[in-house]
Amino acid sequence: MADRENKNPGLKDGAGKSRERAAEKKDWFRLDNAATVFPGQNSEEWSNVFRLSVELRENIDPDTLTRALKNILPRFPAFDVRIRKGFFWYYFEKNPNGAPRVMPDINNPCHRVKFKENRGYLFRVYYHARRISIDMFHSLADGHGGAVFILSLAAEYLRLTGAEISYNEFVLNPGEKPKESELEDSFRKHADSPAKMKLKTEKCYHSGGIRLPKHNVNITSGIIDYGEFDRLIKPLGVTATEYLTALLLDIHLRKQAAESARQRNVCVQIPIDLRRRFLSDTLRNFTICLRVVIDPNLGEYSFEELLSQAHHQIALASDKKILNAMITAYLRTEQNPFLKLTPLFIKDFGMNIGFSFTAEQSTTALLTNLGAVSLPEDMKPHVEKLMFMPSPGLRNASRIGVATVNGKMVITFSDSFAGTSVEREFFTRLVRSGLHVKIESNRY
Repeated sequence: MADRENKNPGLKDGAGKSRERAAEKKDWFRLDNAATVFPGQNSEEWSNVFRLSVELRENIDPDTLTRALKNILPRFPAFDVRIRKGFFWYYFEKNPNGAPRVMPDINNPCHRVKFKENRGYLFRVYYHARRISIDMFHSLADGHGGAVFILSLAAEYLRLTGAEISYNEFVLNPGEKPKESELEDSFRKHADSPAKMKLKTEKCYHSGGIRLPKHNVNITSGIIDYGEFDRLIKPLGVTATEYLTALLLDIHLRKQAAESARQRNVCVQIPIDLRRRFLSDTLRNFTICLRVVIDPNLGEYSFEELLSQAHHQIALASDKKILNAMITAYLRTEQNPFLKLTPLFIKDFGMNIGFSFTAEQSTTALLTNLGAVSLPEDMKPHVEKLMFMPSPGLRNASRIGVATVNGKMVITFSDSFAGTSVEREFFTRLVRSGLHVKIESNRY
């Protein structure tokens, strides 16, 4: 990131500066491998838009927020773009329209991105009381890239109000030149496995229910002291992601057993950040989804057994060689000669039709965890909490984002169905385990 030293002793300063100039002047670039599927899936029914919110300790002034956005945008050329159609593929080009407007927040976020609105930008900036929020189209970045962007925006906002804020890997210096490595498609760079992995999925259980009207979403957040949570999971020998995965599996297994005699697999999908494993500092997409799958027809699982399953399935799937085989398999699909030569309008039609039939078939729930986000010491007193919310699902009601900052963990459900039984059981179970949970929601 911005404050890392050059770890290649053979790289001269001149080469580093030339790469910075190349990044700054880059006027267009291809979508990364993960991003290519999202424009064709973007419809009135569903758009892959996630939300990040940072809550400060003072009310937000929109004029100051506008200045902060204008100040940092040149530092993030990967986000200072609009999407364009080529004959075969979409691509990004530098947006000539100036920074997008900051807007008062809305009650139902993450609605569809329309490529010609919002001055062509693929992210929207909102404010409400002490909160700054960004809704970001997934083609731009994953949760890590989005977190770096919103925290850098919040830091610049605080500077404009008179605070002294330092920089780190999550808070970039807007006066620094962007680095070419932040713009790279790390999938293409690192996908080199000779293995011929077949990417198979199967239908899983969906809790479902009555769908809310279009572009409506139920948001439920549970705020937990991470120290308390860590004392709960440490004796069990599992990570936060593994514990929460086991809890989701247990809730859905019990729910399915009460609903039907026919028992399908229950699957939790988990996006994994690949940056540490492959030494990347890209601000674009570089995650891949793992799946923890339980077949209820094998018998009844205790919670301890589900913890063990989550721990071992995630550990096995997180092996670097397996991850490399997975990203190579996805890249081979994109590089298929027939697909490469298929006109974009046919690709879009096929993607839209295919997604309407297969969307989330292999996912009961999604759990995406940003982990503990580090802030500069002088920024910590100004930040109350960070929230991460994935896009609402088409078929699965349980889509959960987790973010931790300043020792405060926020677990957020985004739900496009009217029922709240999964969220209620989820947080009730955490309370029964001895945790103090504060609930916030857009429903009240």
